[in-house]
Amino acid sequence: MKITVDGRELSINPNARNLLEALREVGIEIPNLCYLSEVSVYGACRMCLVEVDGQIVTSCTTKPYEGMKVKINTPEIHRMRKTILELILASHNRDCTTCDKNGSCKLQKYAEDFGIREIRFQPMKKENGVDKSSPIVRDSSKCILCGDCVRVCEEVQGVGVIDFAKRGHETKVTTAFDTPLGETECVFCGQCVAYCPTGALSVRDDLDKLMEALEEGKMVVGMIAPAVRTAIQEVFGIRDEVAMAERLVAFLKMMGFSKVFDVSFGADLVAYEEAHEFHERLKKRERLPQFTSCCPAWVKFVEHNYPHLLPNLSTVKSPQQALGTVIKKVYSKKIGVSEDQIFLVSFMPCTAKKFEAQREEHRGIVDLVLTTRELVQLVKMSRVDLNTVVPQPFDRPYGISSQAGLGFGRSGGVFACVLEVLREEVGVVEEEYSTPMDGVRYANISLRDGTKFRGAIVYGLGKVRELMRHLEDFDIVEVMACNFGCVGGGGQPYPNDTKTRQFRAQILRSTMGIKTLVSPNENYYLVKLYEEDLRDEEARHHLIHTNYKPRRRYPEKDVELLPVPGDSKKTVKVCLGTSCYTKGSYTLLKKLIDHVKESDVEGRVEVLGTFCLENCGKSPNVLVDGKLLSEATFEKVLKELGEDV
Repeated sequence: MKITVDGRELSINPNARNLLEALREVGIEIPNLCYLSEVSVYGACRMCLVEVDGQIVTSCTTKPYEGMKVKINTPEIHRMRKTILELILASHNRDCTTCDKNGSCKLQKYAEDFGIREIRFQPMKKENGVDKSSPIVRDSSKCILCGDCVRVCEEVQGVGVIDFAKRGHETKVTTAFDTPLGETECVFCGQCVAYCPTGALSVRDDLDKLMEALEEGKMVVGMIAPAVRTAIQEVFGIRDEVAMAERLVAFLKMMGFSKVFDVSFGADLVAYEEAHEFHERLKKRERLPQFTSCCPAWVKFVEHNYPHLLPNLSTVKSPQQALGTVIKKVYSKKIGVSEDQIFLVSFMPCTAKKFEAQREEHRGIVDLVLTTRELVQLVKMSRVDLNTVVPQPFDRPYGISSQAGLGFGRSGGVFACVLEVLREEVGVVEEEYSTPMDGVRYANISLRDGTKFRGAIVYGLGKVRELMRHLEDFDIVEVMACNFGCVGGGGQPYPNDTKTRQFRAQILRSTMGIKTLVSPNENYYLVKLYEEDLRDEEARHHLIHTNYKPRRRYPEKDVELLPVPGDSKKTVKVCLGTSCYTKGSYTLLKKLIDHVKESDVEGRVEVLGTFCLENCGKSPNVLVDGKLLSEATFEKVLKELGEDV
């Protein structure tokens, strides 16, 4: 297709989604603050204005056509874009020097590109609320209402925990009822952070805790995840480096770390254990499909949305927690150091790993999780040039890993590593793969013992919801919350878009090829760990395995309608959620209140409203002294309260 752009005839892709993408493909980048190719078109920021056949339109919402005449740099368009930027900046917290996005903020970049040195409009103060209740920090004063976080959370991840609220100049992005993010069903994947063009969303900075540990003289031990090294190469422009991980080891030793291990060793351990777990389930045809459990955002997603499938999750801990447990419980004894004296620091591409380390069942193992961006900050403030650092190998015994273990850093890596173990121990005679859609792969595997199974590899939690409709077709499912896997984690450096993630995955594949070990079974130190420390099956299960429990999707918030002080009372809680409302919960509530007021039980029965009892399929729902009554009626509630009521 041929169009004319500023007097030049250009050939563009006729199948391009819109004019903005068509021009991007031929090297013309139109300014934009709210456009993401992975989600629906929003057209809110208006920065991508162009002139098409004499009319000003947004290029993100305009489909190109043959013979289109486009102008992208007229004085009028330049003036409009500059005015838009000034209006945004007038309502924006411009404390750039203390902002997490300083130097990588699109708004900051465009202000520089357009030469904005003063704002003609009066500043409009925004609600300056900062939410630090979770690993993801929200600062509403820096939000420009682009909607990127809202659409990524809803359309890509299928979580939908944030949305627009209020109207006009009071519009803001927030959670339901302004609930702190840490108390919602957010899975802390950090994809909202990855795509936020400003500093409205960032990751909690925990570097001060590392400095405190180093100052206290503890034995600080580090471990580095596979996806971290690829992003570090990208940030410091060392793209062809094959020993980046080893340079990072040397750097951390310079900073005061006693030992530095490779999380890929933990990946070998997890895959070895998970492969045996899966083979046993496959033979017995129980708890299938088996879900991988390495991704903490995915695990929390299941706990909130599919609690009935929790038995299907692999009970093997993630590489971070499995290796951390071995370091704290096994390695500490070998070197004669109390586990309390070891301060274990994990460098991860993932924001959800910060949450994982603080889970009740994992607490006390990994003392601190730092994202790739925090590691970058550590390198920059040290003023050390990584190019000049002489590489050092990871410390033994947890510094050797296989190609398959290193592959955990990208989508498909866990499945591939499990398959390598089965290939070594059982034998694979046939394998066939297909890609029905972006982010989803299917695998048909035949083992030498005659067993056959079908696997699915998925990235992006939104795609999982579709997969849930036909789970009976699969025996093992790998899920990574972030697009392209851990290389696209929420803790990775900016930019963190599709093109960058693909490049990181490519670097990781190249690095994998250098490894001489292919399968975890070939890892001498892993074999030795099993022979010396994990021989007892019960002890091994206690160390390497864990369990999960359902989580409420919404925090329980009671509305006091007829409160009664003291403990000598009966309590009735009526769900006021949408599903229960449509099934008559408000009518039921009114009847109960009237009954209590009109009878002689007032002062002995309190009536409360609550938001959600997580049983929407059997509405209306009522709790009577903690007992759930499904499909409740007025008569059912009275019967449960007893004859004296």
